[in-house]
Amino acid sequence: MPVRTAAAPAFTAGLCEGTEYTPSEQMLDISGIRLDHYNDGNIVPMYGTTDRGTSAAVDAPVCGVRDVDGIAKSEWMYCTDFDLDPCAGVDENGLPVDKHNDEMGATVPSSGNPDLSADDLAVISWLLQNPAKLDGAVSGNGSEDARSARQTLVWCVSDYDNPLMADFKSLCDRNIGDDERARIVEIMNVTQTLDLVRKTPATGTLKAGETAVFTLNTNMYRKPINVQSSAGTELTVCGDNAKATLSANQLTVDGRGDAPTAVDLCLTAADGGDYSVTASVIPDSVENLHWNTAGAQCQVFASFDTVRPALMNASASVGYAAAPTTTPATTTPATTTPATPVVPIVPIVPIVPIVPIVPIVPVVPVVPGAPVPSQPVATPAAPAPSAPKPATGPRPVAIDGGAAEQNSGRNIAVAVTGLGLVGMAAAGAVALRRKRS
Repeated sequence: MPVRTAAAPAFTAGLCEGTEYTPSEQMLDISGIRLDHYNDGNIVPMYGTTDRGTSAAVDAPVCGVRDVDGIAKSEWMYCTDFDLDPCAGVDENGLPVDKHNDEMGATVPSSGNPDLSADDLAVISWLLQNPAKLDGAVSGNGSEDARSARQTLVWCVSDYDNPLMADFKSLCDRNIGDDERARIVEIMNVTQTLDLVRKTPATGTLKAGETAVFTLNTNMYRKPINVQSSAGTELTVCGDNAKATLSANQLTVDGRGDAPTAVDLCLTAADGGDYSVTASVIPDSVENLHWNTAGAQCQVFASFDTVRPALMNASASVGYAAAPTTTPATTTPATTTPATPVVPIVPIVPIVPIVPIVPIVPVVPVVPGAPVPSQPVATPAAPAPSAPKPATGPRPVAIDGGAAEQNSGRNIAVAVTGLGLVGMAAAGAVALRRKRS
């Protein structure tokens, strides 16, 4: 019996797993004599699996609370005597009573039910630690129906020969007959194993997206094994593993005997990094149960100790290399430079404005002498008008190499250039050169 270092004050206990109704305040209030029982290290019954209202009669299994290392732990207790009173009622004053409303003493730890054989203890222990089927219903603690199935299977073992169970024998034979009980005894008597190793590749790293194969070996048959992989990975059962199923991180392997079965697990990861696979399970053992009773006239309860059992663990890991980073090639679109049209070069002929040149008549000094009689000079007749003649031929060039402007009019231009005189007229160009005297 555990020894407390300090008494706990009154408290309201928590509900057991899967409770489907609201128990009364008196049932959950741990104070007075019930608090004394709790502080003495005993389990305190609170309420049954079904709602009986204010009735002192309680249906098994029963929810009780006990101290585990200073923490109040609520857990279901299963009956192993079909025809005995659970003695788990609570009256309006919060006192523990039997089904007749008579006050009861404490429900104290027991070494077990003396009416059960070693094989019976092994089978009941397995039933309280593992899911089993009762005509399709799966036993467990999570709901009223699951608890009813589990309690019935326990009674099929503890009270199979009880005359009060006569109507249930066919049900027991279908679900937990001699062969199934023998299989469970084998499981409980073997040295249970759990091992996990890398299979492919045995060493080295993988590329992101490739598959690593791990092998799990175990002989814990039909027992859920918690299997998980690192975040960012996908884990599946692969290969020839018809006897293994993985659902919601729970791996179940079918088989019997002490020889382990190998199960391949395939892991994939999309990104680089180190990833692991872990497996954990509480091995089946009769030591995982604790027993309690309120007296000879009361039920002997078996409870699964969900806190103290040692956990078996196995793990393995693998590394993934990050996928190479590929920089997409940059394509520079071809650019077309439009052809520059060839513009013909037209010589630009400068236009030199024609400035009328006033003839300069050289002044000849007059030597005084006898006067010369003047002679009449006839007035030249006005030339007949003629139509302008268009310019012909190439642009005239001055004798001294300069440019001369062509004029299509009747104007006469005279230029004195050194010793040469150039005259230009509408009818063409005439060059006169004065002889040296």
